[in-house]
Amino acid sequence: MRIGTWNLGLRSTSPTPDWANKAAWLDEQEGQLWLLTEVHQSWDSRGNAFAVSPERSRFPDKGRWAGIETSCSLTQLPMRTEGFHPADEGLVLARVRLGSMPVLVACSVLPWNGAGEYWNGLPAPHLDQYRSVLDRHVARIATERLPGESLIWGGDFNQPLVPPFFGGSKDEALALRSALEFLGLTSLTQGLAHRDGAMHAIDHLAVSPHFVAERAEVYRPRREDDSRMSDHAAYTADIRASACNVYG
Repeated sequence: MRIGTWNLGLRSTSPTPDWANKAAWLDEQEGQLWLLTEVHQSWDSRGNAFAVSPERSRFPDKGRWAGIETSCSLTQLPMRTEGFHPADEGLVLARVRLGSMPVLVACSVLPWNGAGEYWNGLPAPHLDQYRSVLDRHVARIATERLPGESLIWGGDFNQPLVPPFFGGSKDEALALRSALEFLGLTSLTQGLAHRDGAMHAIDHLAVSPHFVAERAEVYRPRREDDSRMSDHAAYTADIRASACNVYG
């Protein structure tokens, strides 16, 4: 099965012809599961199941931070109403049945430098912003995850896992690597290139040991006029159930 992540950058308040171009590109990749970021609740998922994160606290008409789109069966996990945290608007959780395997799927957006301008309630120092959102997302994933459950987590983490750290930091990379280790995940994208190739990926796909990755790839989708469709690269990985899969 093929999984992928891409920041769509859907900043308009309603569908545009460019949305259709991006949807067509996604269809060409023949993925069964997409972790999409900077999406919109009215995104046309072309008959696929689609789940989105809560409404943004600032510029809510501009869409949602995170979405999960799949051709498989999907059940979105509801947002817990008690103790809402600003980080919650950057996370969507769902259970997806990939073939015969039930999988917990999480899609995140984590803060970038200057995120406070677009995201209410974050602490002022950037490292504190990053850690507060990251820690909240990891805690929510861990709370929802069933014992022994397969997990896929990805999205726009705004941080490479390995140097150089242009636009990120060593401390944020350490925090992110620790989070992946805590959840027992392996990033399939950490060694792939960023959109411009000057550093490694800041958008990630990470999987639990229930999966083996056979191939991971980076793409830089372009329009007919050769302009970039997004200010992020897109990533896919072909995965299969491993021998240790408890559901196999």
